[in-house]
Amino acid sequence: MIDPSLTLFGLFAFASAKPLSTRSNATNTTTVWSFAEVASSASLQWTPCFENFSCANLEVPLDYTKPDVGTINVAFLKKEALQQPAMGDILINPGGPGVSGIDYVLQGSVILERLLGTAYNIVGFDPRGVNNSGPHLDCFQGSPAIRDYYDSTYYSDVDLKCLSSMSKHFQAAGAFGDWCSRSLSHEANYANTPATARDMLQYIKVLAESRGESPNDAKLNYYGVSYGSTLGITYAALFPDHVGRMIIDGVVDAEDYYSGAWKQNLVQADEAVQGFFESCYQAGPSCAFFRNDSSAKDIERRANAILKDIEENPISVADPAFVDFPTVITGQDVRGALLLSLYSAISGFPLIASMLSGLEARNGSIMIPLLEAVQPRLLIACNDANGRYNISTVGKWHDYVRDLEMVSTYVGEVWATVIILQCRSLQFTPPANQLFYGFNTTITSHPILFTANRIDPVTSSGDKMSKLFPGSVVLKQDTIGHGLQVAQSDCISRSLQKFLECGELPPENTMCDTEVHPFQAGVKTKRIPQYPRGLGI
Repeated sequence: MIDPSLTLFGLFAFASAKPLSTRSNATNTTTVWSFAEVASSASLQWTPCFENFSCANLEVPLDYTKPDVGTINVAFLKKEALQQPAMGDILINPGGPGVSGIDYVLQGSVILERLLGTAYNIVGFDPRGVNNSGPHLDCFQGSPAIRDYYDSTYYSDVDLKCLSSMSKHFQAAGAFGDWCSRSLSHEANYANTPATARDMLQYIKVLAESRGESPNDAKLNYYGVSYGSTLGITYAALFPDHVGRMIIDGVVDAEDYYSGAWKQNLVQADEAVQGFFESCYQAGPSCAFFRNDSSAKDIERRANAILKDIEENPISVADPAFVDFPTVITGQDVRGALLLSLYSAISGFPLIASMLSGLEARNGSIMIPLLEAVQPRLLIACNDANGRYNISTVGKWHDYVRDLEMVSTYVGEVWATVIILQCRSLQFTPPANQLFYGFNTTITSHPILFTANRIDPVTSSGDKMSKLFPGSVVLKQDTIGHGLQVAQSDCISRSLQKFLECGELPPENTMCDTEVHPFQAGVKTKRIPQYPRGLGI
């Protein structure tokens, strides 16, 4: 995993981190510390950067069928394989949509090497519209203080059990869409997943040419997690003859994603919560929420009673030692923190236990470190949906929230705020050649390895997506969480590295155990070790 101290959220989904900038104390003048110092080129020109990495800005057309529309840069960062000569490059996408693959590799390359091995160059990149890559998609460009203020207040007053509050939030989402549509240029139309998939094809073709190889024979090696699974699946569907070693992790229901509904993410969320109750009961006193309960059902009843109490009687926190200003903890705050903690059972379950233990005593201070704004996922996902699922009235918004509560009683209402409503007023449409029109059964030039946890609270569609690609296999890890990196498993690492280095798929129905488990003695409870993104995929 990436360092647990990393924040779960960026400023916005389309700009999850600030572009990397010059480091003032850099003494090596041959090494750059900003992508602004890296020349853009239609060929891959690597520049030493950030001490142990190489950087490149690949110039690509906004529209590959209409080069005269203009060009943008796509930023890449490479960590050379420890084993040389390298077997090739493996592109990395950690999710979002909107997470910086460059930051992901820059801060987590050692962990990626542990998982994927050291035979390939690890290459992180920022997809279109993200961080160091064009086009510019910041609706508050030049006004970071205003952006931060808006970001912190967008969800502060919404109560999804109150129709008047929902109406206000409905209008706020529409206003934000109108604002962004006026603030951004026409280039925003070209920030979408099919276009990014085409950029990945461009990368491997240019790379092949630089090595004196035929670009027509180029194959993509890829590891994509969460939204990165949608990007990888899209690439495989569009360019099946250019698939090399492809690992699709934390698998999104890509058909649901492109429909714009986002209704299939939480299928296993309540099962993950039940996993907490069972783990806490089995852990006994090692679980901070355990009170000599006679069963996991007893723990569940206590947790449900706490949620009901806080929804009816929110908790105030006014101690300056914990908060900068008086704060009120609501039921929705608790559900949001619960969902975030489910992203990793090993680190998250102890946090849930501590949170519930404090709340049971009406102590809300335990919640303060867990309060994070749920950032709008915005433009890339909205462009991909292209108006297929548009919530045009408050009534439809209310129905959508209730639909998701039927999928997950614990966190459905929180998930309802992640993306859908923010799309309703955005006025961008990708060109026809950058719209995705659906999946067919596809045979790729090399079979795909899908990977999944036994229970994933937000993306549990590995089996479904695998069926679209005959010859693919689903490898599972016996834990609860989002993506393989929430746990450590030698079995998983061996299987992935054998696939990457030898092309060998694991046997069907392989389930790998993990080396650590929730509430295990000696495992430190840290901030949730999750990819640097907010709720979403």
